[in-house]
Amino acid sequence: ACPDLKICANMAVGYNNFDVAAMSARGVLATNAPDVLTETTADFGFALLMATARRMAESEHYLRAGQWKQWRYDMFAGAEVHGSTLGIIGMGRIGQGIAKRGAHGFGMNVIYHNRSRLAPALEAECKARYVDKDELLAQADHVVLVLPYTPESHHTIGAAELARMKPTATLVNIARGGIVDDAALAQALRAGTIAAAGLDVFEGEPGVHPD
Repeated sequence: ACPDLKICANMAVGYNNFDVAAMSARGVLATNAPDVLTETTADFGFALLMATARRMAESEHYLRAGQWKQWRYDMFAGAEVHGSTLGIIGMGRIGQGIAKRGAHGFGMNVIYHNRSRLAPALEAECKARYVDKDELLAQADHVVLVLPYTPESHHTIGAAELARMKPTATLVNIARGGIVDDAALAQALRAGTIAAAGLDVFEGEPGVHPD
């Protein structure tokens, strides 16, 4: 449709929204913007973790609907963040930023899973311990997904993985849609398999799973 196209410049870190094979065949360059939003995204990821754990959006909607007169002291208590166990899947720059916020700011026990283990000095800086994915899912009070979307990471979190998590656990996805099986997540939330989910991305965007 655009025979004179020379370059596609993506303002984001990822490039899974590019048809790289087609662009390569046509000699079209592709660029992305790594590291420009590392700290900003880590801030947002931790904010979403806090909002999910403490049920902030849910309680605000309840208040705005005029239902506050029916409030009980324990209605929206949510889950503790300080001193809890934070599990991070995908320990690149953003994952490390979230780990530092959790460990240094909230006294969290940080565990992580990644394709490759961090250097010991970097682990010490993040106060993070490497574990396999099954152990992370079983131990974490809050699971944060910060991994790139690839064919291998498709549905990293599905029904089996959700079943391994604590019923009190929260799941936060600030990575890409498709890393989580949204249908399985909807079922897990309905069934009480996990407590809550905070999602910045969805599978099949811009649509949201109807359940």
